[in-house]
Amino acid sequence: MPPDSKDLSSLKEKSSSYHRLQTADFEGMKGRYLTPEELKGFDKYKYKSEDTSPISIYITHPFWNFIVEFFPRWLAPNVLTFSGWCLLFMIFAVTSYYDPHFTASSQSDPEKHLPSVWWLIFAVAQFIAHTLDGCDGKQARRTNSSSPLGELFDHGLDSSAAFLMAISLFSLFGHGPHSVTLWELHCILLACLLGFYTAHWEKYNTGTLFLPWTYDASQLAIAFVYLSTFIFGVNMWKVEIVEGFPLCHVFRWTVYGSSFLTLSMAIYNLYKARMSMTDRGLSFMEGFLPMLSFLVMIFLFSAWAFLSPAGILDLQPRLFFTATGIVFSNMTCRLIVSTMSSQRCQPFNVMLYPVCGFLVIVPFIKSVEIEVALLVVYTAGVAILHLDYGIFVVRELCDHLHINCFSIRRS
Repeated sequence: MPPDSKDLSSLKEKSSSYHRLQTADFEGMKGRYLTPEELKGFDKYKYKSEDTSPISIYITHPFWNFIVEFFPRWLAPNVLTFSGWCLLFMIFAVTSYYDPHFTASSQSDPEKHLPSVWWLIFAVAQFIAHTLDGCDGKQARRTNSSSPLGELFDHGLDSSAAFLMAISLFSLFGHGPHSVTLWELHCILLACLLGFYTAHWEKYNTGTLFLPWTYDASQLAIAFVYLSTFIFGVNMWKVEIVEGFPLCHVFRWTVYGSSFLTLSMAIYNLYKARMSMTDRGLSFMEGFLPMLSFLVMIFLFSAWAFLSPAGILDLQPRLFFTATGIVFSNMTCRLIVSTMSSQRCQPFNVMLYPVCGFLVIVPFIKSVEIEVALLVVYTAGVAILHLDYGIFVVRELCDHLHINCFSIRRS
């Protein structure tokens, strides 16, 4: 029986009220992180990048061009990006469960190591994650759904993947005899983060993302390392190539060398852009500002570890590295937003203020439990704040661009 006019009128009124309620609810969230100036900057943004790596040109890009054709055209590129990130987080979560203090590989009892099958799973997951990360942009162009949101979403997740991959790799050789110290792991992590951050600092100055030669090489190498560990076991990293130089030291010096190469190429590209007047024309101090923020982060976390009477780095190394990585990721995401919107970079990340306070009180804390509790609360706090930042920046940008993050709007 068809509804009468009163029923239809009531239904329309309820629908209209619900729509106004949803709109008002989101209106209250607008501007939570992105300013009107930043949103206007996104409207003018044009993606510029250069990838001259021989591995990218002759191996990975041809492979991705082949693989992307198998994805359905209704599949949103950001789904590929997020799926790849989830695989990397899975590796991090599993290594955290089995090896919270990076000691599993140093155990003499093989039964206390990570089950060997996980290394095979990690190898496959790492390779698939890298492939999905390489295909997302191609899927966007293939489906005519490219947008500033896609780049921000991709590089934002990559900023957290940088520390997730590094910390996960530490479980290969851990710390102790025939390995490295925890301070060395701290330095290796910072070197990994420096390589990623440098590329975006370079873009902040030049307007062009010069993809590091080391990126694809390192991603493929990580998958190969996991596969080798599955075949030969974690003890392979303790084997001395020459006396006093175990195989794990190859990884250490490779990271340092890669970071130095990336930084050197970035400085060269900055010099070329300045000489040819193709950069953004920033003053020296303005252009150096993002790197100054990164150096302050290094100093504060290193000082915390050094001043800690309880030895927080020895007590909770994975948690300490994770806190460092989350702050780094938030700092990098904010730099990416500033770059894409042509706005000034923040001189100091808000997540570092508590660390400044820790440096004052930590030397006087005699209780191990209290300092560990501070680290736990701080790590949980910055994780929640960073998640909030990421979710609302994506929502605000989606609303501004009138698009959805995980689906392609059909015309």
